[in-house]
Amino acid sequence: MTSRIHYRLADDANNEHALWSGAITVDHRLSRSQARQVVAKHLKVKSLPARTLVLSDHELSTGRWTADEIRAETSAQTDAPTMKPKKQVKAFADLPMSFDQAEALLKKFGLK
Repeated sequence: MTSRIHYRLADDANNEHALWSGAITVDHRLSRSQARQVVAKHLKVKSLPARTLVLSDHELSTGRWTADEIRAETSAQTDAPTMKPKKQVKAFADLPMSFDQAEALLKKFGLK
């Protein structure tokens, strides 16, 4: 299964015009650290520069990253690279009603 690894360098002169500095196609899925190593090898450097964002096509297809977030992650204004939170915690009101709550509601209105 092939996978596409996209990377964005913070010091790329083309960042104002393009979202990605480049992309690499690999034969199999890679972890985040393996993807960073592959990109560094592709760029012929020992390690990637600070504020370099590396994402796989799988991470992009989930829809958790927007273009603005990608640009903000590699902007010069940020002090250090940060990781995007895994998942937003839902508020109690956003959770679906439990079966017991539904039965109590039906009894309250005399429907059961």
